[in-house]
Amino acid sequence: MSGLYVFKGNRAMHLRWIIGLVAMAVIMALAMWVYSNPGGTRTQQFSDLPWQIEVGDRQRTRVMGIVLGETTMADMMGRLPVPDIRLFVDADGSRSVEAYYSNARIPPFEANLILRPDLDEAALDRIESETTSVRPMPSGARRYGLSDDALTSLGNVPVVEMSYIPRAHWTEDVITQRFGEPRERMRIDSDHSYWLYPEYGLAILVPRRGRVLMHYVTQARWGQTVERLHDEGRRRLGEDHGDHE
Repeated sequence: MSGLYVFKGNRAMHLRWIIGLVAMAVIMALAMWVYSNPGGTRTQQFSDLPWQIEVGDRQRTRVMGIVLGETTMADMMGRLPVPDIRLFVDADGSRSVEAYYSNARIPPFEANLILRPDLDEAALDRIESETTSVRPMPSGARRYGLSDDALTSLGNVPVVEMSYIPRAHWTEDVITQRFGEPRERMRIDSDHSYWLYPEYGLAILVPRRGRVLMHYVTQARWGQTVERLHDEGRRRLGEDHGDHE
């Protein structure tokens, strides 16, 4: 009997010894994790955030992983949802092609995204000759559907402008914290104003209520872009794209 007690005692001591080693290993692992993560919490680091803007030269600006003046819509396949691509003809006759991405996710944010390819008047003439439908818009503009051939021809054209409409609510304090004070505030009406950051080619449409819109362009297009912002600001907030929501 005494031998049996000794055997049981040794087994119990051995078990406590194993448990002690395991507990020590867990404590050491936890200590190393806390040491390598100040504050005791693990945070994921993101790049390509809306306020991380790199101006390469007058023809190229990088933001959110898109190089304006270089990246094409074909380059975005697989990264963004399939866009709705339309030709817009404004009341004054000016034309533009816009690719609208609904619920696009560029981590960690989700947003609606509008990309505008670099098209000269000759290219716009060809696109307009291949429209398939027309719809009048409240602003007085007309929106046209495009043929498959026209859509295919746009795939490898560089994008030179981008409008970014985040789902999250951005207050003026948050905008200032992320982008700094604007060089100029351009009043649109009693409810909207543009905050202008010419050094980045960035204009942020700030409403009294609702979502902001961040408009990015290359430096080469900044001057002409500012000239038209007043006319199309409210349309870009949803008057013409409200049916996509």
